[in-house]
Amino acid sequence: MCPGNESQLHGRDGRKNVVPYVLSVNGNLDRGVLAYLYDSFQLTENSFTRKKNLHRKVLKLHPCLAPVKVALDVGRGPTVELRQVCQGLFNELLENGISVWPGYMETVQSSFEQLYSKYDEMSILFTVLVTEATLENGLIHLRSRDTTMKEMMHISKVKDFLIKYISSAKNV
Repeated sequence: MCPGNESQLHGRDGRKNVVPYVLSVNGNLDRGVLAYLYDSFQLTENSFTRKKNLHRKVLKLHPCLAPVKVALDVGRGPTVELRQVCQGLFNELLENGISVWPGYMETVQSSFEQLYSKYDEMSILFTVLVTEATLENGLIHLRSRDTTMKEMMHISKVKDFLIKYISSAKNV
């Protein structure tokens, strides 16, 4: 009812005036997904720059709902060999049901900070960085979207770590 509108309903016998009230609830899948994405989108303090009032965008989808779990990228070094290592790890992760973003195939060079920001905006849980050290000793850099911590891990343990992380997230 609009203010000032004098609409009234009368009872069956015509003596009782009743003011009509209508409550309409409307929802659909689009609004639900929009609410979920809006809730997952966060602006966090940018640790990459020293300037204040700069925030980085992070889409923190639940690990089970994130469409891509891992991004593979290469650091500085012999590009052909690093890409071969990435391709091997890519195939191993896909065989185990872990969705992977093949960032190592991109031709545009970006700084590590730009890569991390891009993957955070894409809601990718982990970034695996294959560097020249990987060719020497098998260690890769693993960065978490949620903690932004980087750690070194042997390439042979990455698959087991990711499987354990994703399966434990299903129980939360």
